[in-house]
Amino acid sequence: MTYSEKVKGCFLGKCLGGGIGMAFEGVPYRPEMTEEKIFMQDVPNDDMEMQLIWVKALEEYGLALGNKEMGDIWLRYIPHGCDEYSMAQRNLRRGIMPPASGWKDNFFVDGMGATIRSEVWGAIFAGRPDAAMHFAEIDSSVDHWGDGVWGEIFMAAADCQAFTTGDRVGALRFALEQIPADCRVGRTISWVFSLYDQGMDAASAREAILVKTHSPNFTDCVMNLSYVVYALLWGEGDFIKSVLMAVNMGRDTDCTAATAGAFLGILGAIPEKWAAMVKDELIVSPFIRNIPGVPLSLDELVGRIALLHEKYGDPAEKYGRYIPYQPTGNEPSFDRSEYLIIPEEPENMALIERLSKGGKATEEEKKQFKALFDDLILDLSPWAKNGNRLHLFSELEVNDPSEDAVLSMTADVGCVLHIDGKQLLSHHSRLACLPSFHRAEGGAAFLWQVPKKRVPVHITLYSCMPPLRCCLMFGNIYYDHLEGFKLTV
Repeated sequence: MTYSEKVKGCFLGKCLGGGIGMAFEGVPYRPEMTEEKIFMQDVPNDDMEMQLIWVKALEEYGLALGNKEMGDIWLRYIPHGCDEYSMAQRNLRRGIMPPASGWKDNFFVDGMGATIRSEVWGAIFAGRPDAAMHFAEIDSSVDHWGDGVWGEIFMAAADCQAFTTGDRVGALRFALEQIPADCRVGRTISWVFSLYDQGMDAASAREAILVKTHSPNFTDCVMNLSYVVYALLWGEGDFIKSVLMAVNMGRDTDCTAATAGAFLGILGAIPEKWAAMVKDELIVSPFIRNIPGVPLSLDELVGRIALLHEKYGDPAEKYGRYIPYQPTGNEPSFDRSEYLIIPEEPENMALIERLSKGGKATEEEKKQFKALFDDLILDLSPWAKNGNRLHLFSELEVNDPSEDAVLSMTADVGCVLHIDGKQLLSHHSRLACLPSFHRAEGGAAFLWQVPKKRVPVHITLYSCMPPLRCCLMFGNIYYDHLEGFKLTV
């Protein structure tokens, strides 16, 4: 295979895998898909379309593409997002640039959103894994930190090696060698390899991996990377078999299938009948189509990547290993909030009843129960003891009450929310706190008419045990976080 044929195979596999897995994205069960049941959808694939912007970015900045430049690209071209994308955009708009933008207030630092963007770097820097990993780090540090960055570095190294050696298992082993043994990605993928090297059969390995790597966040990159590596090892290089093995693990199925499919596409493993199903025109979201100069067809994408490879694929600089951003303690805080945190104990019941009816706390009561938080996600672990109930009281003031908002309330335990004396939410799923507007299950995110006055807020949390997190946040219908919501006592 020529270099361009490998690039085309990579993105054919990306499109095919993503299309096959998309119908089951996020499912907590095992789809048990077979080849006969596959149906393709012509819908935008975020696994693919973000990488079209990176092609334009490298054309614009060349090897000078760094943290600041990648942050600027996000601000210019990526208007909305969810999960880690949304939090990165929030940080960038506030002037918090990479790599701090990926760390600050980000519940989804280990999300799958960066790992799925690895192929463009492996392709452009084929033969130079240090460069592929470096630019994967620059990419992922905008909206991830730690293992979320190591996940993309792992796949960029594997893809890069697959381009030059054509060795399926060897490329994955090489990628593992580039990852610290003590991070979650390193520990987990090393363990998956140990099952493979012991000769464990595919069914037994599947059961072991599903049990050991389970995460309440269906986009957790470590869990999903273990599924990708499982499919690539036990799938024996067969494209459809491997892609379906990834899908049938469940969870982030479009991402795992697309990542496995792209890797196998580099190796030329896609059967002709399946390759023929992919149209040359790329299906992308409107905001991508509106960006001037992004490639909009598969052939154009391949051609422009080949030109970038020829121009930049063997840089003079030798790049070092990723060092995760270390907080200095001086990062700006935009989310300072105040609450009275009152355990539901006999001596506090009269105060809880008074405050729940709109009464005011005395200065002495404020001094006893007031807590100050500098983060969007409240860490309530110090107050969570013996399964007690906690009551949080504050007052909400909105600087600009001219528009409605999406209100989201999530916690690690059951919760009830009252605002201005009205119960707005009773949510008892007991899922881990997922502070993301489109992931708040059970109706925990909804359109809400913003009050034009200062109003009391009362949150009740049930059966509290540490660790305990809680998050009350406000956004718009595009999942953008809104500013100007102040919670004070």
